Amino acid sequence: MARPRLITDEQILQTMRASVLEQGPAVSLDLVAGKLGVTGPALLKRFGTRQALMIEALKPPDEPTWVQAHREVDARPLEQQLEALFTDIWVFFAEAVPCVMALRASGIDDQLWQSALRPGPIRGLGALVKWLELAKAHALVESDDVETAASAMLGALHMRIITAHLNRQSTATRHHRKPLRALAVFFASALAPRRAAPNPRLRRA
Repeated sequence: MARPRLITDEQILQTMRASVLEQGPAVSLDLVAGKLGVTGPALLKRFGTRQALMIEALKPPDEPTWVQAHREVDARPLEQQLEALFTDIWVFFAEAVPCVMALRASGIDDQLWQSALRPGPIRGLGALVKWLELAKAHALVESDDVETAASAMLGALHMRIITAHLNRQSTATRHHRKPLRALAVFFASALAPRRAAPNPRLRRA
């Protein structure tokens, strides 16, 4: 008798996630198991319940994928650094938002899946606040409330991703470079240190 194929938890989660995004949250567990060459009960034995498997497969990572690449501030103009930052946040949201919306439509109790999601947004906001504080220390940003600025940035990107997803538009980065650049220009202009206005008396002299 052939030995069952060995599969990792990550392979199961990837297959479940792809199947849900392709066919919706009501996708048959047997279909998912069939793609992996196992049975539905074998998947449940690994994760306990269908709900637990769904939440684990669809929840974003506890630390957003963009955080690691943006722990430091460099010497480039603020606008350029914000554009790179916004692009990486966009890529993360483009993957996470469809998964979260599938969880919302799954019928799973809201408290269950929302509790599983909670660490990601908190750490993401905290990481962006720290980045803006570093930019302030480098005299690239002038603001007494970088937390509000960070919330506004994440909110603008998140809403644009949701709108694109609901309108069935492509969320590929190449289709959104112009608005991402425009957001970077807007926030750089809003946060950049203000230059002192020239003294009209000196100008006349």
